Amino acid sequence: MSRLIMAELMTDQARDFLKVTATTRLKHPVVEIQQAPTAQHDNPAHYLDLVPPKNLKKAATLPKSSKIKDPQLLNALDLYTADDRMVKLAALEQRTDNVADASSMGHLKQAAQFVADLNSGKVAYSAKRREELAETVQGTKQAHLASQMGFRKAPTQRDDVTSLSTQNDMVTTYWRSTFEKAVPAFVSGLQTKVKIEEGDFLVNSPRVLRKIEMLLGTEVAKKLTVEPLQGRAGVSVLKGTQAVKDILWPSVLHELGSAPSAYQLYELMDVREKAPPTNFKVDTRADLIQLMTSSAFSQLQEIARSSRQLAPVCAMVENLVLGLTDELGPDRFDTLTANAMKSMAQLLDIIVANEHNPTVSMRAVDLMMDEIGLVVAAAKNYNIIDYRDTMRAITLERAPSIEPLVTKETIQLDNRLVSSGMDSLSTALHIALSARGHDKVARPTDKVDYFETGMLLERLKKGETVAPASDVLVAALNPSTPFVPADAGKLVKDVQHAVSQRKKGDPPFALILDTTIQLPGKPPKDPTQLDEVLGGLKEQIANGSLEVFLCKSFQKYASFGTGKVSAADLTMLSKKGNLDSAFSRAEALLTEIDLDLASHDEAQLVIHMLRHGHRDELSLITHAAENAKFVDAFCWPIEADYAQGSKYVDGIPLLLRSTPTGRVGSLFEHLVQVDLRDSFSFLRTSYVAGIPGPWPEPTTENMYVRINTGHEPKGTMVENFYAFGHLSSNLLPGATAKSGDHVDLGMLATSVVAKHLRQVPIAAQTDPVVKQYQNNIIASYCAFGLQNATPKMGMINETLKFFAHSAEGVSIETQRYLARELFTFYQTRAAPTDTELLAGLCNAALVLPASELKAFAAKLNLTKAGDSKEAQLLREIVDRAKRV
Repeated sequence: MSRLIMAELMTDQARDFLKVTATTRLKHPVVEIQQAPTAQHDNPAHYLDLVPPKNLKKAATLPKSSKIKDPQLLNALDLYTADDRMVKLAALEQRTDNVADASSMGHLKQAAQFVADLNSGKVAYSAKRREELAETVQGTKQAHLASQMGFRKAPTQRDDVTSLSTQNDMVTTYWRSTFEKAVPAFVSGLQTKVKIEEGDFLVNSPRVLRKIEMLLGTEVAKKLTVEPLQGRAGVSVLKGTQAVKDILWPSVLHELGSAPSAYQLYELMDVREKAPPTNFKVDTRADLIQLMTSSAFSQLQEIARSSRQLAPVCAMVENLVLGLTDELGPDRFDTLTANAMKSMAQLLDIIVANEHNPTVSMRAVDLMMDEIGLVVAAAKNYNIIDYRDTMRAITLERAPSIEPLVTKETIQLDNRLVSSGMDSLSTALHIALSARGHDKVARPTDKVDYFETGMLLERLKKGETVAPASDVLVAALNPSTPFVPADAGKLVKDVQHAVSQRKKGDPPFALILDTTIQLPGKPPKDPTQLDEVLGGLKEQIANGSLEVFLCKSFQKYASFGTGKVSAADLTMLSKKGNLDSAFSRAEALLTEIDLDLASHDEAQLVIHMLRHGHRDELSLITHAAENAKFVDAFCWPIEADYAQGSKYVDGIPLLLRSTPTGRVGSLFEHLVQVDLRDSFSFLRTSYVAGIPGPWPEPTTENMYVRINTGHEPKGTMVENFYAFGHLSSNLLPGATAKSGDHVDLGMLATSVVAKHLRQVPIAAQTDPVVKQYQNNIIASYCAFGLQNATPKMGMINETLKFFAHSAEGVSIETQRYLARELFTFYQTRAAPTDTELLAGLCNAALVLPASELKAFAAKLNLTKAGDSKEAQLLREIVDRAKRV
């Protein structure tokens, strides 16, 4: 009905209807038919003889399609349809089969079949979408939008390019630092008059020369030139680097955050093409109304307001979809947008249908970000003013202490859109140092210092507290390698003391603060960390003795765990009208203008995310941090020892781990259920290796792995990390002290894993948490043992026993991984004869998708399996699989 209404509305009425619909909370459909009871004499059941006669004739056989198996009951029901109970039964049957209702069995079957079809294919969902959209946008300025599908700044490096996954040929392991690998593919398609020669580098802005001068000096900068690819701003070509010897230009440009915007490069591939034609056969506003009033969206809203596992993820999706009604709404008669709406509806079905399989739901959410990106990029409703207004509102919401001074224009608050977190930080450094005419920077550091501007800051200063002569301080609100809680109060006191030592005529003190990881305040009244810092320093900012630069990457938590964008914010706070800060403010503005991000696709999605989901950023951090706390306390407990890793720091969803015998990075490569990414903050749990640390022995591996917990259930956390953590520490399940010497996980014996497995049921008798996650723990040991232990036959038998008993509560992903390992093993060996092991193989077969089982069944050797009922059942399962 809402769709029909929207189709008849135009201009302001249509926009108003969109917005009213977005603010109306839908109630999940519940069948409840109210009907007054009929009088006794009017009820046919009053005359119905319910006692079967003695000589009952056999009724005719009912057709197989009948859902009622008793013919006599059917005859009775034919006379009974007027009864209240039968009306309800008929309505319930209709609801069960109604595919339009997301809570119906028919709808769930439809969504499950859609996922099954995807799983049976060999092509990623995003690749299918690119192919599907190509004909729609070919030869238009929208062609690049289809090409962007599946592009991520930090994709998973697992071999996962089928089914519900993102995939793009232009992607690299981490765009900011490895983009040059994808440059040739972009260059071949760029529509630009600028000639790109060997030795040239693509950079994000013509102003990169100024930062090169800061890092390498004036003489080097004089030998270089920069030429924009289009117009006078945006992605440019750096020339002349071959004339400067002995400089690692990729590293230098990485440190300066000068990676070009991938989305600008995409746009330059069809900049000369024509605009897409208007298509009056589609109505995307009606599509959006239909989506927002659908049963699936109503169910999404219910999940979002619950305490269930996917609640914060669903809340984020809800807000981003409802936000599409903002401004003018989607481009109403745009074919590409209509196609994206259709895909969003399919993905929404998958999200709600797989609530109890969160990994699948989160994959669908990740893919949905592509579709939302298409819609906002095609509409182009946002501009740079929208960005500044949105970031200003967010800053004041998270730091309300400064709002009165900003409103009264005592403090000037400037928000600038830049290309990455590294770009924001290096720009702030360039501005602060240029205004003061020196290169002295103070930066307090901990034992573990994984600050990503290593080359830049090593050249300046490191490891110092604020000294009276210093006037530039770099710090992080929260570190990405957390060992101790950030002390906002101490930072405030240090800055206040340094400012008090300034002499008359000195330039303002500059605080450069990395605010990428922001935590909410604790209820009911505790301020956020940002408010604690800015509130504590507002007097110094207001009197002109202090400038504050806030640097925040949007590629992390601000993009809601998708890594879809790579932009960042540079916020400057200074005294209004203070001429000593005029240069800094001007430089920040000119940097934003030369980058020209706001006029491109990426900014549309960034502004949309910020405007409609900035509160979800904090709730997602809090939710992921709960998993980090659980992993640290239960799955992989360690002592407070730098050699072992980091203990959980309140509110931060990051943990560092190592192993006593080293090789932690190579061991993590075996954890196929955990994504490998060169960044953090994603919806699904991931890790990054190669984090340096202080080690007691020089022969020990000098790297950590950083675990970035996502939003999976705690049982999945157990499956991923319990065995690894307890074997690494040689800590038996349920124990609080090590049981002997360190275990070398690189030479792990199956007998050690078996010893731990035998302890699980014993520990479950006294430890309620072990009992709760008993099956998950056993699955964890089976998976880790199959990946690392020898001889493998022993782990195969342990895994078969696991399936033979109970896999209840274990995620379907882990069950399928274990089942694949079993059937892969028996592709070259005869199946077992032991009935317990055969029962396990039967149960393992049942968890695999039909297409996978069919492939395994073709080579399965059951000649020695015997004639037990378990062997007969396995043969039946295998024969059925072969016929699929």
